[in-house]
Amino acid sequence: MIQGKGYFGGSENRRSPRQDRRFHVVLEYEGKIHEVRTVDISKHGILIPRRLPPPIGTKVKVTLTIRDEMSTFEGIVKRHTKCFLNGVQTDGIGIDFSSPEYQEFLKNKIAVA
Repeated sequence: MIQGKGYFGGSENRRSPRQDRRFHVVLEYEGKIHEVRTVDISKHGILIPRRLPPPIGTKVKVTLTIRDEMSTFEGIVKRHTKCFLNGVQTDGIGIDFSSPEYQEFLKNKIAVA
């Protein structure tokens, strides 16, 4: 993803580059389950659309499906942002994953820098 593409007023000092990739996600928090697709993905986290986002700092469980393989990770909502999904502006949440298992899963499934 081109730095800054699709974001509004956010810092561009990212830990890792983003890739515009759509993967199936099951998001769980506070007893709720939501099925969505990623807006983008990086080796440290994902951005997903969420019109009614959980508060920043909320712990979430994410089941990510890439190439017909599912894996579940615990993450934390790090930011609320605006993004474009299919050419339409929407609200999104950035979820950060600190587990090496997440990075290993991505490394084995897609090329992420």
